Amino acid sequence: MYKILIIEDEKLIREALTTLLERNDYSVKAVDSVESAEQHELHSFHLILSDVRLPGLPGTEIIQRAAPVPVIIMTSYAAVESAVEAMRMGAIDYISKPFNHDEMLMVIGRVLRDRQSQKSCEALKKDLSSIYPVDQIIGNSEEMVPVFQRLEKVAPTDSTVLIIGESGTGKELIARALHAKSNRADDPFVTFSCTAASKDLMEAELFGISRSSVHREHCLIDEAEGGTLFLDEIGELPLSAQGRLLQLLQPGDLEPHRGGNIRILASTHQDLRKLVQEELFRSDLYFRLRVIEIILPPLRKRGDDITLLAIHLLKVSCNHLNIQPLKISKDSFEAIRRYRWPGNVRELANSMERAALLCDGEQITPELLSIDHSIGATPSEAELEEKLSLEEYFRNFVLQHQEQMTETELAKRLGISRKSLWMRRQRFGIPRRK
Repeated sequence: MYKILIIEDEKLIREALTTLLERNDYSVKAVDSVESAEQHELHSFHLILSDVRLPGLPGTEIIQRAAPVPVIIMTSYAAVESAVEAMRMGAIDYISKPFNHDEMLMVIGRVLRDRQSQKSCEALKKDLSSIYPVDQIIGNSEEMVPVFQRLEKVAPTDSTVLIIGESGTGKELIARALHAKSNRADDPFVTFSCTAASKDLMEAELFGISRSSVHREHCLIDEAEGGTLFLDEIGELPLSAQGRLLQLLQPGDLEPHRGGNIRILASTHQDLRKLVQEELFRSDLYFRLRVIEIILPPLRKRGDDITLLAIHLLKVSCNHLNIQPLKISKDSFEAIRRYRWPGNVRELANSMERAALLCDGEQITPELLSIDHSIGATPSEAELEEKLSLEEYFRNFVLQHQEQMTETELAKRLGISRKSLWMRRQRFGIPRRK
C-alpha cells in the first residue's frame, strides 16, 4: 500500500484529503506544517502533498528535505507563479485549489506509477550490472591484454566494432562494456540476436519494414536512438536485412531522425570472410562492420584466467542462490585446468552454478563439476577409434535422419541454424534430399 504524507494547515481540507485518499486504498498521514512533517521519517513515504503557504516554513521547503520522495504542491495563491516556482525547486507536479477529486486522484496515480517505473528501471540496471559487471571483466592473461587495451581505446568513440570469438567467450559482455564506457552510457543499449528471430520477421523487428508493407513501424532502431544497437551473431543476418543494415551504417541514406544517431556493435563466431567468398554475406557490409575488430580468445587459451574466473563465478553463484560462500578443492582446480571448456566462460559459469547448488559441504569437489574430459578433447587426448569427428558425426546424423526430418528439425537437433545446416551441407558435399 502506498503511503502518502499530507501537509495542509486548513483542517477541513486536510481531513477531506485524508478521507478521499483512504477511500482509495492509500495509507495517509496528515500534518499542518513542515516542522511537524519532519518529526516523521520522510523517506518512508511514497508521495508528499504539500500546501505552499503554511505556518512557519513554506511548503516548498519540503521538496529538498524529502528528496528523492516526489512532492506535489497545492496552491491557490498566485497559482501560476507559485506553481512555476515550485516546479523550478523540484516539485514533481502541482494542483490548484479548489481541486476536483477525480483530478487529484489522477495526478497522484500518475506520479506514483511514474515513480514505480523509475525504481523498476533502476533495479533492472542494478541487476544487469551484477550479471554483466563491465568494470570487472576477469582476466590477467597475456591473451586478454590486447582486448582490454582496444576496449579502453575504442569505447569513448562512435566507431563500429566487430567482436569475434567462439560461443560463450563473453562477446555481449564486451559489447556492454563498450557501451558503458562510452558517451552513450546513459542512453539505450539494445540487443538483437540474429539467431533468435525468424527470417520473415527480422527486418520488421529491426527496421520496422515487413515484406507486406512499405510503411515504417516502431522497431529496434527507434528504441536504440541515441544509444547502442548490438547485433549478436551478425553472420546469421539474411542478405535482405544486410542491405538495410548497410543503409543504417550510411546515415545519409536514412529518413531524418530514423537511426541516424546509433552506434552499431556486432559479434560473430563465424568467419565472415569465408561467408563473403560464398556470397552469403555482403562484402560492403563486412568492410563497414570491421572498422575495429576485437578478437576474444577461447577460455582454453587464457591460462590462469580459468582459475580466477572459476573463483569469481562461484562467488557470483553463491550470492545468486543465497547460500554460504564455498571453496574449490585442489582436485577440482586441477580438473578445471585440464578440461578444454568448449562452451567457454558460459559453460564454466553453468558448471559453477550447478556445483554450488548441489554442494552439501564447504568445498566444490570434482564430482560436482560434472566435467566430461572426453568432450572438447584434442585428438591426442581422445584417440578412441569409435569416437566420430565432428564432420563424421554431422554427415552420419544428416544421412540417417534426413528422410524422416525437415531441415528445420535437423538444424534444431544439431543445435545450429538452418543457414549453418545449408552451409555445412555445401562444405561436406551432402546434397538435400529431393
